[in-house]
Parts: sequence; C-alpha cells; structure tokens
Amino acid sequence: MSNSSLPEERELLRQIARGDESAYTLVFNHYSKQVFNAAMLYLKNTTPAREVVQEVFLKIWLKREAMSDVEDLTGYLFILTRNHIYDSFKKQATQLKAVDNFVQLQPDAIEDTDYRLQERQYDHLLNRAVSSLPPERKKVYIARKEGLSNEEISHKMNISIHTVKKQMQLAVQTVRSFVKQQLHI
Repeated sequence: MSNSSLPEERELLRQIARGDESAYTLVFNHYSKQVFNAAMLYLKNTTPAREVVQEVFLKIWLKREAMSDVEDLTGYLFILTRNHIYDSFKKQATQLKAVDNFVQLQPDAIEDTDYRLQERQYDHLLNRAVSSLPPERKKVYIARKEGLSNEEISHKMNISIHTVKKQMQLAVQTVRSFVKQQLHI
C-alpha cells in the first residue's frame, strides 16, 4: 500500500472514533483502492478483493473507538487486510479438510451399509436353505453350527457318529445346492 496519507489524518481518525460518518467516508474513499490493491496481491480475483475491502472498512467502523490510537493508518489497513485474508485462508483450509474427511468417510459408510444389507440377504437365504432340510438333518446341521462336535451331537441326538457325519455331509450339499440355485450360480 502506498504512503499517500490524507491531510489531517490523525484528526479524521479522532472524528471516526467519535462516530463521524463523513470522516469515515473520506477515509474510505481515500484508502479503499489501496486496500483493494493489497487484497489483489494475495487473492488475484476482484470479487473476493472487493469483499475484503468491505470487511476491512466494516471492522474499522465497528472498532471506531480505537481509531484515535492508530499512528499509521496505511500500515494499520495493510495489517487488517493481510490478517483478514489469512484468516479466510485458514477458514477455507479447515472447511476443505472437513469436506475431505467427510468424503473419505462416505465410501466406508456406503460400503458398510451395502455389506450389512447383503449379509442380511445371505443370512435369510441360508435360513431358508436350512429350513428346507429334513428334521433330523436340520438338527444335526444347527447343532454343528452352534459349535458342537460330532461326538457331542451323537450323544445329544442318540445317533452314531457315522450318522452325524453323513447327515452333516448331506445337509451341506443340500444347503450349497439351494444357495447356488437361488443365486443362479
């Protein structure tokens, strides 16, 4: 920003501190182009640079009581401009990071939902296959899926281990065939 100061700048700043709108307008008209040019150095885009001018001068008006303490208005405006732009960059970076995190989580959520839906469908299909088994074969199959050994099933159902093995083999074949038929494999 150039060092072309307004004559009686200190007096204008005191008037702004007291709420004088005409003094504020004079300062705005004189320095807004310099603030715009400084913003363009960083942003390289006129629309955001104009927004920075508005934000910087809005901040001056909102904090006008402190303006009588400003020694170098040109330097003060440059610092306000730079800080506003840096804060905007930080905010954008935070927003981009949040969006990136959100996007990274979405495929997992979609895959997880798809997986759960598919798993429920397979469970339903398996239950239908097991339900179609003859009663004794069904009991052997369910007991085995519950973690019982062939010997435990044999004792529990009062049948030979050979019968347990044969019923389990037939149950697995029937379930496999049923699932293949339903899935058109």
